[in-house]
Amino acid sequence: GPFEVWDNLGVKESLPEIEKAGFTIPANVKRMVEKGGTTFYRIQNGKKQFWDFASDSYKDVPYSPDMVFLANIKADKAKVVLSNSDCSLVDIGNDVFCFEFHTKMNALGGKIIEMVPQSIDFIRKNGAGLVIGNEAGGMPPAFSAGGDLKYMLSLAKNKDFTGIDNFIKDTHATMKMIKYSSIPVVAAPFGLALGGGCEVCLWSDKIVAHNELYMALVEVGAGLVPAGGGCVQMWKRMSEAVVPQTDWLNVFLAAFKAIAMPMPSMSAQEARNKGFLRAQDRIVFNRDFLIGEAKKEVLKMAEEGYVPPVAMPIKVFGQDAMGALDANIPDMLAGYQIAPHISTVVRRVGYVISGGTAFKGEAISEDAMLKLEREMFVDCWKTEGSQKMAEHMATKGKPLFI
Repeated sequence: GPFEVWDNLGVKESLPEIEKAGFTIPANVKRMVEKGGTTFYRIQNGKKQFWDFASDSYKDVPYSPDMVFLANIKADKAKVVLSNSDCSLVDIGNDVFCFEFHTKMNALGGKIIEMVPQSIDFIRKNGAGLVIGNEAGGMPPAFSAGGDLKYMLSLAKNKDFTGIDNFIKDTHATMKMIKYSSIPVVAAPFGLALGGGCEVCLWSDKIVAHNELYMALVEVGAGLVPAGGGCVQMWKRMSEAVVPQTDWLNVFLAAFKAIAMPMPSMSAQEARNKGFLRAQDRIVFNRDFLIGEAKKEVLKMAEEGYVPPVAMPIKVFGQDAMGALDANIPDMLAGYQIAPHISTVVRRVGYVISGGTAFKGEAISEDAMLKLEREMFVDCWKTEGSQKMAEHMATKGKPLFI
């Protein structure tokens, strides 16, 4: 708000410049400075306070005990139990910890991938469960706008495809740890939850989302296949309710369109309609309550005796799916739904979610499908077209259709 902006500029320091510009300083503000007030808001002993003009003193901002504010908690440095330049693990009370991103646009990079296993190991020994959330601002704010494209692009330009492959192996191991560790993990997304940010949510035990949620797997727009397990998780979500094999083509096409022709949800309810949120996932309308409500879900699962899920074989549509896809791609090109290079990317998406060379109805392991995802991701980076698309996205912030 305007008073926070004024705080950042420096209230006392800015007064001479304001008067020099011909504006009148409000008497209340002058008195605040005279009485020793330096900012309109401050954090004191872990609590947010405001300057009260009536009493000429700071008072605590009243808020519900169900609200959890990381900025307030982190005022006590002892509450930050693990940290690096990209992320922190914060003790938010009751043996629950919050994993917080703090990169530009909260993009996921190597330091975050490394810190997640360390955090889960710490909580196994010292806590009950984990919330993945943050308090990013902006219009719209970014829970996470995706992966670190510039890092991957630098590897690709140096032809270090082994480095890319190893990074995705580490990413998959981290995502599986989120899903299958002995502690409950709840994601608390809001605003932009794109690409890797979306995938973190898909691997979590539960999602507690703010109503303003722009969620999608957008990697195809950068010339890439989702490679944080997004292909695997979307296929599982779309197919787990399907019993008769005759329905599989429609399920395959729905999963394919969700990944290959992404349109971010315009709300959490639309994200549910698109398959990103499940029936057990919750929607919160006041963002001030988001981390607190996610914390409640962690405690509830822990109190009920949380047992991690078991990785089950995944039934796939198999080679028949690729036949259907290959029959549709020429029409998609002719209708300008996709561009020529993007057609090669979306075909790789189809190859992953169909199970590769598997047969119709065959059950393959989750690891086998993740391996397909990793291989197709690396293959994309080997092409000049995908490198151009990724570089355009990284530098211009919008897709290049080639």
